[in-house]
Amino acid sequence: MQIRIFFFALILLLAGITVSGQGAGGFDLTLFDLDGTSKVVGRLPQTVYAPRVSPDGKRVAFETRDMTGPDGPRLWVAELSNLAGRRPLSPNPGPMNWAPMWTPDGERLVYIVSGEKPDAVYWRLADGTGNPEHLLDTRSAEGWMAGGSQMRFLTLTGNGDYGISAFDMTTRKTTQLIDLPGSAQHSSNVSPDGRWMAYASNETGRYEVWLEPLPSNGKRFQLTQNGGSHPLWAPDGQSLYFDRARQMFQLGVNTKDPASSVEPTPLPVKGFVQAEYRRQFDLMPNGRQFLLLIPVQ
Repeated sequence: MQIRIFFFALILLLAGITVSGQGAGGFDLTLFDLDGTSKVVGRLPQTVYAPRVSPDGKRVAFETRDMTGPDGPRLWVAELSNLAGRRPLSPNPGPMNWAPMWTPDGERLVYIVSGEKPDAVYWRLADGTGNPEHLLDTRSAEGWMAGGSQMRFLTLTGNGDYGISAFDMTTRKTTQLIDLPGSAQHSSNVSPDGRWMAYASNETGRYEVWLEPLPSNGKRFQLTQNGGSHPLWAPDGQSLYFDRARQMFQLGVNTKDPASSVEPTPLPVKGFVQAEYRRQFDLMPNGRQFLLLIPVQ
């Protein structure tokens, strides 16, 4: 068990996650409208990380990272209307399950299993029934290609050297999408029409939001100039949301001429927690609300 605790703590360190020091009193899981109006959904413990909203907008999955407490590092699923009634998806003690991602139909959760073996991606029914099924050995699942037949996932070839690939759920074949040696590309998000992929890359020395067509034709477009990460498409496919210095921004995207995209607009949505790598917030299906973790002082 001590080996597992050390290994998981090392994973959190490499992922840019602060295990303590943020939200000492826990976190308020909060819905923020684009105009800054907020509503607290409920209180979660200080070990919570990266909530993910189900496709129907009614449930939320998240992990807790309590290394020594009774709950341990494990996955949870809850109704947004009843966070206190959350139920564990993974056992404790047991392998360390983390980084949940919903399938497009909301029936399953994809997640990482870590421990004494290298990271692997599994999935299982979100109601906790049935057995977990191994998908592939890799770092983390990120999202889905249009249609849901291919899953995007991260590759890791060095310390912080991330790339993005696709995994065909039927053939079990992988296809590299973007991987620039010596830099990190992650937090990919595909446009609603499936024709564009936005992602964060630190190839310039800091994270910026980039865009490229699908399938790739060799062209790439840097959309931000003053920093940006964790892009998410609005449902209409005409703009992207991203964060910078713990504030949300909106960026209109001209997919006919991406190079002409205008300066992003800051939104009155700020004060949430966000580490360097994995996105700690989510966008509600209506595209007009963010689900954020606000530290309780």
